[in-house]
Amino acid sequence: MLDPDVTYLNHGSFGARVTSVFEYQVSIKREFEASPVDFLDRQKDRLDDAKNVVSNFLGADIKGFGFVENATTGIGCVVNSISFQPGDEILSTSHVYNGVRQLLTHKAKAEGCSYREIPVPLPVHNSSELFEIITKSMNNSTKLLVIDHVASASSIVFPVQEIVQYCRGIGVLVLVDGAHAPGMLDLNIDQIDADWYVGNLHKWVCAPLGAGFIWASEENRTTTHPMTISHWYGQGLANEFDWQGTRDISPWLASAAAVKWGNEIGWERIRQHNHTLVTAMQQALVEAWEVELLSPLDGSMLGNMATVRLPDFCPQTMESCSSFQDEMYEKFKIEAPVFEFLGHGSIRVSAQLYSRMTDVNRLITLIKDRSS
Repeated sequence: MLDPDVTYLNHGSFGARVTSVFEYQVSIKREFEASPVDFLDRQKDRLDDAKNVVSNFLGADIKGFGFVENATTGIGCVVNSISFQPGDEILSTSHVYNGVRQLLTHKAKAEGCSYREIPVPLPVHNSSELFEIITKSMNNSTKLLVIDHVASASSIVFPVQEIVQYCRGIGVLVLVDGAHAPGMLDLNIDQIDADWYVGNLHKWVCAPLGAGFIWASEENRTTTHPMTISHWYGQGLANEFDWQGTRDISPWLASAAAVKWGNEIGWERIRQHNHTLVTAMQQALVEAWEVELLSPLDGSMLGNMATVRLPDFCPQTMESCSSFQDEMYEKFKIEAPVFEFLGHGSIRVSAQLYSRMTDVNRLITLIKDRSS
């Protein structure tokens, strides 16, 4: 459904809708409006069916699975379900998504505990390096680690399963922020075995906006609650998350259609196509701009996105980067996130089925022309 006149390299922000999934969601909305009470009160099996499809796709035990609007909301559900004491520490990394950073900062202030970020410098060379940096940074006060599966700004895939195993051994709770992982990585959430896992379906699964999820391990299900407490409080995670007040559940129902759309193509084929393409994109940009790599050139630490540093003559502050992003769109119809990250101006490119190497070539030409 994207405008063909726009070079769209920003699938990672809000995804893009498949026409058939969008039309299915519209048909759901029409069904609801035709008979709202019947739709919400008597057709509850439709939500169960959608949960079955999506949880199976994610490798997640349906008993611990609930829909939410987005991953940030899921993180809010988790941290609001945990009791923190003044001596406790909430821990994340310098690659944390800024919206989550603000959420965790707010929670720490409200509870009188501390929030700390582990500095993860770039470049990163392998998963073992990440594992060592993170595990060596914990202390006896660390109660909760919030770790990205795929970091939004750096695009780097973190070794979450290994980190979770380590944390279980020392009694640290782990919440995995999988905002970008569904549809990008071959997920098996049960196997990761975190305390909580949250993710988005509107990004790489191409479901409608408003389709996210939360998963809780068996030992955390009775204490994990939605942000909106309603009729089914205390009657189990599934019941509580199924009814979070009156809301439009069409994104949740349509997320199952998005999963089935990918099944028809083959999710492994989609992932492989996107990974191969973004690896080539990263190489082309790094070589054209002669900038330092942030992760290995072979794409071994990437999913379907790559973050590349801009040349020194390009914007390097957040304000100037933001202005440059707007300029790229308004003058050249190129859409890609430009931002300051760890002291450098950077750009992130995404690869999806509609993407082509010619998209990146347009970006290379734009920057080359800017230097002259």
